[in-house]
Order: sequence, then structure tokens, then C-alpha cells
Amino acid sequence: MLTQSKKKTSIGEDTLLSAFEKMCTAKAMTEIYEANAQFTSKYVHATSRGHEAVQIALGLQLQPQDYLSAYYRDDSILLSIGLQPYELMLQLMAKRDDPFSGGRTYYCHPSLRREGMPTIPHQSSATGMQAIPTTGIAMGIQYKELQGINEWTALDAPIAVCSLGDASVTEGEVSEAFQMAVLKQLPILYFVQDNGWDISATAKETRAMDANEYAQGFKGMEVRSIDGTDFTTCFETIQDVISIMRAERRPFMIHAKVPLLNHHTSGVRKEWYRDDLVEAAQRDPFPKLRKLLLQSGIDESKLILIENDARALVEADFIKSKNAEDPRPEDLFLHEFAPTTITEERGIRQPEGKEKTVMVDSALFAIQELMAKHAECLLYGQDVGRRLGGVFREAATLAQKFGDHRVFNTPIQEAFIIGSTVGMSAAGLKPIVEVQFADYIWPGLNQLFTEVSRSCYLTNGKFPVSCIIRVPIGHRWWRAISLIECRKYSYKYKRHKGGISKYRCRFERIDESCLL
Repeated sequence: MLTQSKKKTSIGEDTLLSAFEKMCTAKAMTEIYEANAQFTSKYVHATSRGHEAVQIALGLQLQPQDYLSAYYRDDSILLSIGLQPYELMLQLMAKRDDPFSGGRTYYCHPSLRREGMPTIPHQSSATGMQAIPTTGIAMGIQYKELQGINEWTALDAPIAVCSLGDASVTEGEVSEAFQMAVLKQLPILYFVQDNGWDISATAKETRAMDANEYAQGFKGMEVRSIDGTDFTTCFETIQDVISIMRAERRPFMIHAKVPLLNHHTSGVRKEWYRDDLVEAAQRDPFPKLRKLLLQSGIDESKLILIENDARALVEADFIKSKNAEDPRPEDLFLHEFAPTTITEERGIRQPEGKEKTVMVDSALFAIQELMAKHAECLLYGQDVGRRLGGVFREAATLAQKFGDHRVFNTPIQEAFIIGSTVGMSAAGLKPIVEVQFADYIWPGLNQLFTEVSRSCYLTNGKFPVSCIIRVPIGHRWWRAISLIECRKYSYKYKRHKGGISKYRCRFERIDESCLL
């Protein structure tokens, strides 16, 4: 029997054992996937091996009112919030009962609305793209608090967590998210896992600085850098940060240095290009946590039992998931659009005795009516705020009537303007956003394609996007693009994209008003 001198830790024994059980489970999943590589390599996947300590430290401390945007290596976070290996394997093998997407998305691209667990909105496969929608969630949380329509108290105030790999922080859209987070002081945690690799490119090849150094250029974001293999450090740092965020409602980054102990993905084998595998293995968080438990006085036989039980569960779930039902052909056509009760036009187009209204005023009056009726409706975009009220005056007087927290200007960030609607919608709001001219839409198309248009379909209908995107064009007419359920901007080049309802308004003022 191995004996150790007892070591004190501020973390309770139950928490330590729970963390060890989750780490054993994640490790067993990696090993079983690898042992069955001839089968599992058919499915693109990555595992959390090497990242487990910091992921579990986070997952164990998230609460049901929180929001999480995970990325493709975060299976230990998902296990820690209560998901089972079987559920993750259903997604791995693209099975019909995959709880996230019905077999439509890659492994560890979750979406979740489940009682007792954090909400996980749509997650695309494009690395770094989740930063904008998740920051939109935090903006929605803040809006609800400012508007007084929040469902929580100060004691259980929710936060949003955006998980990122350090290499993805070089994406321009991540900087747009950081900018809005510090500008608005949003309750969001950017949870950055840095394993030093960008597939086969090293950090020295691709980054002038680490994410923590980069983030310090965004005034108002507090950054904590930690050893992501030390569970105690991870748990206590995350505990402190989350406590501050719930009370002070401001953005943080946690930058965790971790080793990558498994392949980048199933198709990109570590032995093809890695020359640091021996060094990385010396930083394995699993033996570190095991040693901590022994030093805390926990009997080794208990740890062996936990390891064996976790292995048996994973093996059984693997066999069970292989035998689960595959998607049916007809499932392909489900959830492209969310259902709507609006199927026909009603009312009188030209009521007697009414003066004609110019199109821009029709748009203004329609938004005014929506905002008066729905406290969850707000308007933001380029130059729509109090001073100008839109370059065509299509938002004039709205900020004066509804307040600067409901009608406000954004920076020149078309990607954020469009992509944030995914997060705002997930938080229960109904945003109306405006890109100033159609020529400016192009920087926002990536968010439109990867996040907005696919959210309903790739979450099996759990996260339809409820928003309106307005894009004026030309001198006398402009296009009103409605994303009432899960939609997208059009015309011509964009009109073929699925998941979006497209509307072009020309001279029919009533059309524009009714569409809005």
C-alpha cells in the first residue's frame, strides 16, 4: 500500500473525488477511442486529454443559470456539468439520439437546454467564432439587469463562459468580442486553454504573444494566468474569478497553460509532426491529481475502484452507443426553420382617411411599436443612437423614448453586430440590429453563415435565432432583412443560403412596416 504524508488543501474531499472520477472518465474515453481507432477515426473528433484539470475545475463550478460556449476539445467540461459518456458518444458516432444536434455536428460541438445544467447555445465548427455569440449572451444578461427584467437575484447572477484555444485568439472576430466586453463591462469569462499548438504550427510560428498578453491591451479586462495541470490552482482561481464576476459584473480572462497529450483530432495524428511528446507527458494532470488525493489522505484502493468503475462505464457506453439508431433520411429536413404562426397577411393596406407615410417613417414607427410592446426588444448598430438616430433617420427619437441602454451605437464591427444576435436570442431577447449600408455587410457574413443561419438546424430546433437585421442600400430603396426565427441576409449571392428568410422592400411602405 502506497502511503504519503498528508497534505492540506482548501478543496473538500468530495470535490476532489468528483474531479478524479471525471478525469478518469475522460481519460478512459480517450483510450477507448484510440483502442478502436479503426472505427472512431471515421468520425472527426478531439479529446480533452491533457486539458482535463482546468476543464473539470470550471465545469464543477458552473451553475444552472450560467451560459457556456464550449469548443471541440472540451469533453471534460461537459462531463463535469453532468453529461454522460453515452451522450457524448452519440454525437461522436452521429446517432439519431445525439442530444445536441441529432447527429448533425462534430463531437464536442454541444448545444443544450436542460434543467439543472448551464445553457449551451449553438456552437459552430469554426474556431474562435463562438466569441461573438457568447459575448452577445453576456450583453443580453446585462441588458436584462439594466431593464429590470432579469429572472435572478444578485446572489445567483449568471455569467457567460467562452472557451477558446489560445491559437484561435488571433482571429479578428475574437478581438471584436473583447472590445465589446470591455467597452460595456460585460459578465463574461474568456476561458483560454493554451497547449502551444495550432494543429501542426507552433505558438512561435503563429503568435507574437500569448492570449493573456494580448488581452491586457483591452483596458478593463482582468487576466489570470495559471498552470492548467494543477487542479488545486485551477479550482481556486476559477472560484475566485467567478465569485468576483457574480458580484461585480465585469469581464475576465483565465489563461491556462496545458499539454496536448492526444492527437489534435482523429485525422491529425500527433506522431506525424510532434517532437515534444515526452516533455508533454511529464505535465500530465492525471498523475498530479492522483498524487494530491493520496497526499490528502485518501486510500489508494478507493482511487483504484474509481478508475475501474469509470473504465467499465465508458466501455459499456461505447458498445451501447455503437448500437444506437442512426438518423433517418427524413430527419434531414427537420428544423431548418422554427415554426411560425404568421402565415398570411391581414389588415387593410390603405385605410381611409390616413395620410401617406414615407418608408423611413414606416420603419421607425414599426420599431417603436415593437419596443413599446416588448421589453426584451432593443435596437443597436452603426449610428442608430441618440445623436443621429440612423444615417437615414430611421431610428430618430427612439433613444430619447426608450433610453440609451435599449438604443445604442456599436463600434464599426459588422461581425459583432450580426453574430451577437445569436447570443442575445439565446438569452431570451429580441434584438434589432443595423449595418449602416449594404456595402458594409461583408465582414459580417461569416457570422451570418456559420452562426446565425445554422443555429436552429444544428441544435435540433433548440436555439432558433429571433432577430431582425436591417441593411439599407441605395438612395431611394433599401432591403429589410428579417431573421424572425432563424434567418439570414439576402439578395442574389446570399439568397441561396438555407436557414434564413429573406425580404427585399422597395417602395411598398406597408410591406416594410409589416415585415418588421
